Amino acid sequence: MRLKKLLIINLIILIVLSYSSIFAEETNQKQMRLFTIKGKIIDWEEKPVKKAVVLIPELGKSVESDDSGNFEINGIPEGRYHIEVYAEGFINYSSDFFILKQNELNFRIILIKKLKEEIVVTATRTPKLFDEVPVKTDVINAEEIVNKAAVNLAETLYQTTGVRVENDCQNCNFTQVRINGMEGKYTQILIDSSPVLSAMTGVYGLEQIPAEMIERVEIVKGGGSALYGGNAVAGVINVITKEPEENKTFLKLNQEYISGQPYTNLGFRSSLISKDLNTKAYLFASYQKREPVDLNGDGFSELGSISNTSFGLNFYNYFPSINGKIKLSFFRIFEERRGGDLFDKPPHEANTAEWAKTDQIGFSSEWNHYLSEKLYYNISFSIVDAKRNTYYGSHQDPNAYGLTRNPLLFFNGQLNYQTGSHVLSLGFQYKRDRIKDEAVGYNRIIKATYHESGFFLQDDFKLSRIISILTGIRLNKHSAIKKLIVTPRFSILLNLTETLNFRTSFSTGFRAPQVFDEDLHITQVGGEGMMVVNSPDLKEESSFSISGGFDYGKQIGKNLIQFSVEGFYSRLSDTFILREIKRIENARIMERINGSGSKVYGLSFDFGLILGPKINFSSGWTIQRSELDEPEPNFNCREFFRTPNSYGYVTMNYKNERLINMNISMEYTGKMKVPHFAGYIEKDTLEITSPFYVLNIKIDRIVNFSENTAVRFFIGAYNILNSYQKDLDKGVNRDSGYVYGPSKPRTFYAGFEFSF
Repeated sequence: MRLKKLLIINLIILIVLSYSSIFAEETNQKQMRLFTIKGKIIDWEEKPVKKAVVLIPELGKSVESDDSGNFEINGIPEGRYHIEVYAEGFINYSSDFFILKQNELNFRIILIKKLKEEIVVTATRTPKLFDEVPVKTDVINAEEIVNKAAVNLAETLYQTTGVRVENDCQNCNFTQVRINGMEGKYTQILIDSSPVLSAMTGVYGLEQIPAEMIERVEIVKGGGSALYGGNAVAGVINVITKEPEENKTFLKLNQEYISGQPYTNLGFRSSLISKDLNTKAYLFASYQKREPVDLNGDGFSELGSISNTSFGLNFYNYFPSINGKIKLSFFRIFEERRGGDLFDKPPHEANTAEWAKTDQIGFSSEWNHYLSEKLYYNISFSIVDAKRNTYYGSHQDPNAYGLTRNPLLFFNGQLNYQTGSHVLSLGFQYKRDRIKDEAVGYNRIIKATYHESGFFLQDDFKLSRIISILTGIRLNKHSAIKKLIVTPRFSILLNLTETLNFRTSFSTGFRAPQVFDEDLHITQVGGEGMMVVNSPDLKEESSFSISGGFDYGKQIGKNLIQFSVEGFYSRLSDTFILREIKRIENARIMERINGSGSKVYGLSFDFGLILGPKINFSSGWTIQRSELDEPEPNFNCREFFRTPNSYGYVTMNYKNERLINMNISMEYTGKMKVPHFAGYIEKDTLEITSPFYVLNIKIDRIVNFSENTAVRFFIGAYNILNSYQKDLDKGVNRDSGYVYGPSKPRTFYAGFEFSF
């Protein structure tokens, strides 16, 4: 009986405890209610952003958005939280703090694309995100090339801070690019990191490379010499060609009218990709035809005639089993240009004619092989065979014909190894530049072969999240220089905050005493030629450069603001200058000699502002000084010729795919000193030019016929205010080198691009 009572008591206690536990659990659930956060993630164009990571830092909970941009996080207790969103190619998002008290919260999050998310290769010769490169790299992307309606490399480079493209000949329109005021021969121009522009092809090369060949352009100002050798004192311009991403074809017509004369540009490009994505091909072709333009009615052209046909192929094949990739490229550029008068007659029957028929055939190959995640190497080879027939003469001189042959060979090998926070690069490069130039009428025969070899070692070291250091050294041996030249390089990137970076670079460089592009071009002055020759005692020019600046970028609501400022200083020793040494029967001879030295210094500013998805402002300005230590001998001047102390640009883009897209830009060039040689005028004079503004506008509209088929119509005007040089020389005795204004007078254009 007693045992029975004890069992009954235990049973009652067990029942009470069970009900107490259930009651306590129900009470606890009532006290700890769990909630849900939902939302949708979109970009400015209201397109869903998939695979964005949504995080609640206070709980360590995260999810990914689906293909529609939706996300949902369940089981969140009451509390004070905020959410963060991370997506590739977009600026990180962080919400304000909120108190979670209701059953469910819904978010609509708009992510803003990063301004500079490009992968760049020029600064380090290894692929890196722009924001992680210690050396500042300016990028002209495909969208900017379209906005400029560029038809060649020269037009692509417009509206870039610290970069100026100038026309140096009134007859043949020979162009060069200046970086921070330094002449074109101080800049190394590359295609896919290979120096395929030689002394000969550099004369007209900027206009001969078609826009269809270009995917983007990377520009490194100064400091390129540690990796790229000579001629990179001012910087490096690297043209990156297209690697296909989809099967697509584009056909383009751009018809310009320059003072009533037509300039026709036809373009074709096509991308082909195999089903397994391992084989790709990119084909391009371009045709340009321009009639001569006479702006001052003297019967002589200011813009010469051009007929250019270019085509090429890039072929890629991936080998997944060995993690390798091969690229084969081929291009051919054929161009005939002529300036002067009497275009219906042979050059030697004209009063003045500068005529050049150029034929370039280029081939390159590149092999990339990843032996492991930490070890990979690159081998590349290129050869360009260039030849040109020319006539540089006046007064119907039958002996002013010339012939130039300039094959250029280049080899590069590079090994990269990652160990911890270091990426070590060891490389070897060899370049052979063979020149044979004959201009019998001017008693000029140039035969030269230059060999340049270089070894380089680079350490790309990410010391911490804040500090990245890039150090490099290159050993150079040039056949025109007896000694071995050592060029070190040092750069630092400080990520001071999420919005503010600081970069600084130090570098040295050199230029060998060799034949340059302008030596192979004979300017017509006063009815006779002007030639440049090297002094027998000419020695190499050396340089020391330092630069530093801040980059700031911040998202403010739906807007994005970017600002950068950079200071630069370059010291040149034994600077190359020209002096007139004699006159022969039909030419003035200018000799290149070493001056005492010079310096270039200044500040550049960039500003960018994105107001929502439709409006984008950008602007860049450069203020600088370029001075010789001692005056040059011809005009007793210490300033660099053709170098303004201030220049810059402003652009505004309006994007509305449902209505129109509009681009408005303004370019400014300040005063500069330009030599003006006798012929049309009585004696040699140093002119001070007036500042000029160039205002441009472009409107385009995209009409979609299907998901993969569309037509983009565009219309625009270049140099609306017709801000062109007013004091051009006239007649057969003019100084054709006295030209300094914009590349074109007022020009209207229209066209379309059909994609399928």
